[in-house]
Amino acid sequence: LDYIELRICPCTPAPVQLVKQGLFPCSPVYPALAVSLEMLEFMSELFVHLAPNEAAWADMLVKFLARWGHVFKAQDSL
Repeated sequence: LDYIELRICPCTPAPVQLVKQGLFPCSPVYPALAVSLEMLEFMSELFVHLAPNEAAWADMLVKFLARWGHVFKAQDSL
């Protein structure tokens, strides 16, 4: 985690400065957070080659939906 101080002006907005430094701004106007473009590339490549795990995905989906009030009665409902 690093803190970067930027000088913002209309000629070079914050997102443009961050991209030039190899960072992806998490907001198009006033980004308070930026992620390394190299890390984003790594994660996207990882997810392309990651082995699918249907059981973990189904468990996550059941827990996510339960937070919104959608509860399944059966243990192995998916």
